Amino acid sequence: MTFSQNLLKDLVNTIAPITKNEFKHLVSIFSEKPLPKGSKPIIFGESSNLVLFVTKGLLREYTINNNEEHTLWITGVGEAILDPGSFMVGEPSKIEVEALVNSHILYTTRQQLETILVEIPSINAVTHVLYQKNLQDFREHMLLLKIWPTQKREEILFEKKPHLFRKEVKLKHIASLLNVHPNSLSRIRNQRIY
Repeated sequence: MTFSQNLLKDLVNTIAPITKNEFKHLVSIFSEKPLPKGSKPIIFGESSNLVLFVTKGLLREYTINNNEEHTLWITGVGEAILDPGSFMVGEPSKIEVEALVNSHILYTTRQQLETILVEIPSINAVTHVLYQKNLQDFREHMLLLKIWPTQKREEILFEKKPHLFRKEVKLKHIASLLNVHPNSLSRIRNQRIY
């Protein structure tokens, strides 16, 4: 079993234990591939039926409005990313996903995932928990943006996702994620040592 497959197995087992044969069947629907820095597995305006599971590196999810990029999320190791509207109903993607560093993913399609959910009902529990976690993360991020001042936003993000503060992640991406000007974030960072 590859390192990537072991990461997926660990994630699944923390949610709902499945048998060896079930996991073997589950992993069979995933393909693996490296994503060189700057590559874009999901492209704005194109339909995407992919779900990506990050096993190395960081992927940035962003949207484009008036030719300006707005970072929505940064996904790290052990996390999944997809464009829900595109994945669920095939509409053009409203996001773009970019590898911020040399990364590696496991990926599968909606059709393959739906087939396995029918064949292995216990995987339904796993996907249900992952969807709930994704929704909770989204809600917490919206609350972060709405109720906290800039410095507190940055502190909360650092506490929850310290991997985002690696030197490879550009200040402008973190600032966009926190909905602050890069200069403001830079001032806050200069006042604190991590």
